[in-house]
Amino acid sequence: MPLPEVQRTIHRTSAVAAVIGAVLSPIPLADEVVLLPLFLVLTRSIARIREVPRAQIPWGAILGTGVAGLGARAAINLTVGFIPGVAAVANATSAALLTELVGAYADAACTDPQGARVLSMKQWGEALRQRLKDRPMRGPRWWPWRRREAT
Repeated sequence: MPLPEVQRTIHRTSAVAAVIGAVLSPIPLADEVVLLPLFLVLTRSIARIREVPRAQIPWGAILGTGVAGLGARAAINLTVGFIPGVAAVANATSAALLTELVGAYADAACTDPQGARVLSMKQWGEALRQRLKDRPMRGPRWWPWRRREAT
């Protein structure tokens, strides 16, 4: 179970990632370049909270997993990336969700550095899609998915 301080750090970083995703949405794939270093800073913060020395952080697994996650996110976002307005929301949402997932992964990796394995782009894509499906969609009642909720 994540420590409360780790959860707060992940949530704050997720909010920053959402802003980055929204602001950089007009430039396709630009936010991926900014999010990877953000993930590394997040990992270092989690390791500091967990009191894991810098040399014991499984950087290779975390970096490989972050790159795979960004690749899966880019593939998902490219499907809506050219629709004005939708791109900003999709980029912000997927950046926040991916940051939450990378944060949870980094926390687990810092808890068990020897057991850390790189997750594939396919695994990240499935995790992102599932997380998007599990999140309640908010909006006016007349939006199509809200009408399905009412029935």
